[in-house]
Amino acid sequence: MIRTMLLVLWLAGSSLVQAADEAWVFTDVNVVPMGTDTVLEDRHVFIRGGRIERIIEAARVSSEDFGDYRVIPAAGAYLLPGLGEMHAHIPGHAQQDFAADVLFMYLAHGVTTIRGMLGEPWHLDLREAVAAGDLPGPRIYTSGPSLNGNSVRSPEDGARMVAEQAAAGYDFLKLHPGLSREAFDAIVTAAEVHGIEFSGHVSTAVGVPRALAARQHAIDHLDGYIDAMLPRPPADVPPGFFGFNLVDLVDEGRMPGLARATRQQGVWIVPTETIMLNGLSPEPAEQLAARPEMAYLPPAMVERWVAAKQRFLGDPSYSAERAERFFELRRQLTAQLHAEGVDLLLGSDSPQFFNAPGFSIVPELEAMRAAGLTRYEALRAGTVNVARFFAADEIGQVAERHVADLVLLTGNPLEDFAPLRRPLGVMVRGEWFDRERLDAGLEEIRTRYAQATP
Repeated sequence: MIRTMLLVLWLAGSSLVQAADEAWVFTDVNVVPMGTDTVLEDRHVFIRGGRIERIIEAARVSSEDFGDYRVIPAAGAYLLPGLGEMHAHIPGHAQQDFAADVLFMYLAHGVTTIRGMLGEPWHLDLREAVAAGDLPGPRIYTSGPSLNGNSVRSPEDGARMVAEQAAAGYDFLKLHPGLSREAFDAIVTAAEVHGIEFSGHVSTAVGVPRALAARQHAIDHLDGYIDAMLPRPPADVPPGFFGFNLVDLVDEGRMPGLARATRQQGVWIVPTETIMLNGLSPEPAEQLAARPEMAYLPPAMVERWVAAKQRFLGDPSYSAERAERFFELRRQLTAQLHAEGVDLLLGSDSPQFFNAPGFSIVPELEAMRAAGLTRYEALRAGTVNVARFFAADEIGQVAERHVADLVLLTGNPLEDFAPLRRPLGVMVRGEWFDRERLDAGLEEIRTRYAQATP
């Protein structure tokens, strides 16, 4: 099926692997550079060899400057750096066709960098195949297999897994729940020895204060923060989904101190608010399953999400009032962290629980807005901050000498996120995917799943 995808893309307008010296120019475009909160109006942006070569005021360009550049007319459009999905999931080797679909869906929505949060050996090969241009998709940073209470039974297990994953070439380590304090400490020590970062969840036995002290590179989902606001651990209340059952017990006065400690330790935060809203809002499962983007996913996957959502809503501890309190508390946490100067990253957790890859980016941006960020600040979490997080100075901005990871939009995203739902085109490492090419790939995916049975 991957070969089918490649054929569709080729028929849509060009070969998948373009020459390294391919030259393009966006003409008369409004540039949203993202290094600053501004728009550079009416520019010509010249691309060669996968990098931004020049950005020039249109009035200063003559016909002689075009040379061998292929022209992308962009009058009235806006050019934004490609976005990062900083909590992505890549299907495994057993689902190679679905993995190709997921990568393309990210790309079709302007996502040109992903942080894969549950890796396996095949993902290392996939990372290289995408980088070489053999498969369309965003730049991949991938964790290794999960370090959790089942895979790490002892401190020795933790140290061994860290050494193995660092040697294998994974970009970072992914922590899941269930780690003992001793195992976590062993992982931290081994990660420092082998020069590899660790990110993800915060195990109950570890807690946010210890994760911060260890300088965990990023904490995803705001995991453990509600627990950390309790005056004392409850003896008879299970925490539930990311502390859902604890919201009536928290001391909000602890929030500023947690935010300050997070900033002081340099720990990044990936809120992933959309997955919380999907899972715990009172919106019926059948209504979520009817979203148009569900047509681009395997029907059996959507059915599993429906069943899980029905279980959430049917749990005796669930109420719409508690859910709204949970959401409000998380908005306050995000706002407090942001006000304190903690670095935030754009990540929705997809494909996961009614979050379709790429489609969920705009709702996640909107969730950041609901927490008080400006549109520029929310977009910065998916562009400039992505580059800073990975120490990849050549991405995240529309600037000369940067990699040509770009999204062409009908409107100004600093005023409205809506144009991101359907870009005019996406460029990844200098390869151009116009709207026709993107639509052809998406339609192939939709048609195939329409013919599948759950």
